[in-house]
Amino acid sequence: MKIIIDRFNGKEKYQKEYTLTSEEIAGKTLLSVLLLIKQTKDITLNFTASCRSAICGACAVRVNGHSYLACDTKMEELLKEYDNPDTIRISPLGNFRVISDLIVDWEPSIENLRKIRPTIVPKSEFSPEKGCKQTQAEFDRISKQWDCILCGSCASECNKLAADSSDYMQPFVFTHAWRAADDSRSNDPVIHVKPSVANGLWMCVHCQECADRCPKGISAADDIASLRVMAQRKGLKDGTGPAHAEAFYTDLVDGSGRLNEIYLALRSEGVIGSVGKTDIAFNLMLAGKMNPLHIFGEEEIEGHEDLVKMIKAAQAAASKE
Repeated sequence: MKIIIDRFNGKEKYQKEYTLTSEEIAGKTLLSVLLLIKQTKDITLNFTASCRSAICGACAVRVNGHSYLACDTKMEELLKEYDNPDTIRISPLGNFRVISDLIVDWEPSIENLRKIRPTIVPKSEFSPEKGCKQTQAEFDRISKQWDCILCGSCASECNKLAADSSDYMQPFVFTHAWRAADDSRSNDPVIHVKPSVANGLWMCVHCQECADRCPKGISAADDIASLRVMAQRKGLKDGTGPAHAEAFYTDLVDGSGRLNEIYLALRSEGVIGSVGKTDIAFNLMLAGKMNPLHIFGEEEIEGHEDLVKMIKAAQAAASKE
């Protein structure tokens, strides 16, 4: 079969094609195939790899536009996923600056990790003599986030980063922020939450690509949602994002149970911010997506009273945790 690899020599991008037999691919991982190409066909090919045990995260690449951890991806399963094609394309991770071939620049991501202070400041009750302990249940709350190996697969497929990375950090950064903030040993979760809010926490577009592509089954989207809840509880409510969330809650609990599109922009961005969106509102009305009569209120959804009771019960239970 043919393997096309997107290359970069520091000045120009180009493609290089390699032909491998079925015997050369049989029983190998994606990383083993890359090593085979470098060792027997093209010594100039550059990529990163280290542990070969799905621990270090260094070998993540894209195949046919989707990210994979190369050492943990069996070629047989990979090809089956794409209906056993005659050709596949291997590329560097998306949403990263390419340095050489399949090698990308991690320094901006490391800088973002520094912003959210991924190490914890322990509570004053801990000491070298007493230790810094937590219960099994407290550890279990954050154990999944500890599995993140910083492979970059989630960031590679993030649609928000693809559209505009200037006001948003990589999904795995928010995962580590939540892991530190939710750690029962942390003296001050806000030192992790506040920089998350300042660096795009409310800009996630909910595409779920981060959860879909993570080789460890971590959902950065869930961690972002949890950080948002914590931010609200800690009083970090300024901005369009928190106001937007509050508008949803208002309509769900205090309103009819349906999102009132007429009031949504006003509640989220205020009168001045909503003025520039009148053309969008007009188009929504023409398309039947927004009913101007709803400014006077809507009929409650069926079972709304029971829904509110469940929400209130969940809030009461959460407050006791």
